[in-house]
Amino acid sequence: MPEKLNVGLIVTLSGRWPRELPVRRHAEYTAWARENLKDMNLVMPPQVLTTPEEVNEAIRMMRREQTDAVVMVYGAFTGDDIAASIVQKMNVPLILWAPYEPPYEREERLWANALCAMTMNAAALGRLGYPCHTVYGSKEDERAAGKVMGLLRGYAVKKALAGMTMGIFGYRPTNYYVSTFDEAAIRRTFGIAMNATELKTVFDDMAALPEGEVRADMDAVAARWDPALLPPGHLENHSRLYLALKKRIKADGYDFGVIKCWPEMGAAHTQPCAVLGRLLDDGISIGCEGDVDAAITQRLAMLLSSGNAPFITDMIDLNEAENTLCFWHCGNAAPSLHNEKYRPELRNHPLVGQGTAFWTALKPGRVTIARLHNDHGQYKLALMRGEALDRDRITRGSMIQVKMEAPVRRTAESLIENRIPHHYVLVWDDIYDKLKQTAALMEIPVIEL
Repeated sequence: MPEKLNVGLIVTLSGRWPRELPVRRHAEYTAWARENLKDMNLVMPPQVLTTPEEVNEAIRMMRREQTDAVVMVYGAFTGDDIAASIVQKMNVPLILWAPYEPPYEREERLWANALCAMTMNAAALGRLGYPCHTVYGSKEDERAAGKVMGLLRGYAVKKALAGMTMGIFGYRPTNYYVSTFDEAAIRRTFGIAMNATELKTVFDDMAALPEGEVRADMDAVAARWDPALLPPGHLENHSRLYLALKKRIKADGYDFGVIKCWPEMGAAHTQPCAVLGRLLDDGISIGCEGDVDAAITQRLAMLLSSGNAPFITDMIDLNEAENTLCFWHCGNAAPSLHNEKYRPELRNHPLVGQGTAFWTALKPGRVTIARLHNDHGQYKLALMRGEALDRDRITRGSMIQVKMEAPVRRTAESLIENRIPHHYVLVWDDIYDKLKQTAALMEIPVIEL
C-alpha cells in the first residue's frame, strides 16, 4: 500500500486581531479536514497560531510527524512572518487558504481581511523565492474545497510514485526504440526506483507451480470463458503465467511493472495479453511491450481513478464524420472493461497466435486518454477527453471507438507532430483535471489535445 500523505493544517492570525472568528474557524476547518481527508495523516496544532513561540512549536510538531504539505487557513489577517517561517524551516509545499469574509455590518469593524492577507503573503513568498498555492473561498464552496483536496491528492500521488519500485521483466521487443527508457530521468522526475527480473526467472516460476494450483485457476478461467476456443496447451500456459507473475511481482518487491511480451514469450506459446488484463483487475499493473513510460502512465491513472483498470492501447484509425478515434490492442483489456453485450472471448493472440488474448469490445462511458513521454530528458504529458461508444468490435483483439472532444484529425496530427509514441492509456473516469494538476506539481508540461 502506498504511504499516506502527512498533512499539516494550521489556523493563523496576527495578534492585534480579535480571536473569536479565528477560534471558530479553527474548530470548523479541523473538523472539515477530519471528514474530507480521511485517507491522509493529519497533523493539526490544537490552537490558533499567533505568536512566534506558537508557530515554532507547531513547526517542531509537524517536522516530528514528517509533514509533507501544510495548509494554512486564515483565521484572520496574518503577517508575512508565519508563512515565511513555514517554507524556510520545513521546505514543504504550502497552501494558503483564505475563507470568505463573514457578513458585513455597516458600523462594525472588518473581522478577517483574509483575501488581503493571502495576497500579501503570496507576494512576500514570491520575493523570497518560495512557491506557494493560493485558494480563495470558504470550505462550503466546492471550488475552494475541491482545489485544496485536489492539490493534496496530487501531492499524495506524487509521494506514492516516489515510494514505488518498478519491475522490468525482460527489456524491450525487437526494434521498438520507443520502448527504451531513461532510468535517471524517471528517478529524477517521479522518484521511482527500477529493478530487473529476467524472463527466464518467470519461465522457471511457471514450471515450478503446484499442479493443483494451476488446475484450480484453469477451472476458474474455463468457467467464465470457453476454453475450446484456445489452441491445446494455451490455457495451462495462461494460468501458469498469471500465477507466476502474481507471485513474482510480490516476491521481488515491485509495486508495478512492464514486460517484454515478445518474441520470447510467443516462442514459449505464452503471449501474456489476457494475463495482463486479469492482473489489472487484481490491482496489479504490468505494462506491455516493454513500454516503461506507458506503464508509468498506467500506474498514475490507477492512482488517480481509485484503482480503475486502465487500457494500454494503440490508435489505429479515425473517422472524421463521427469524430471518433479507434483504439485497439492485441487483447490486454481487463475483464472489468469488457462489454458483455458483445460476448467477450478468450482466444489466441489475434496477430501471431502463441498465447491468450481477449477478443472483445469495451464498455461505453466517459474516458480520459493520457501518455507520458520523455522528450530528450524532459517528461511531457499528452491529455485527451472522450466518450467511449457502445459499439461491437470490428477486428480481432480488444477495441473501442471513442468520440473525441477535439477534432480527431487535428488530434491525431498533433500527437504525431509532438512525437508522442503510439501507446496511450485509456481510463474509464474523468481524471483529466487531476492528471493535469498532478503533472503541474511534478513540473511536467501538459500537451492538451
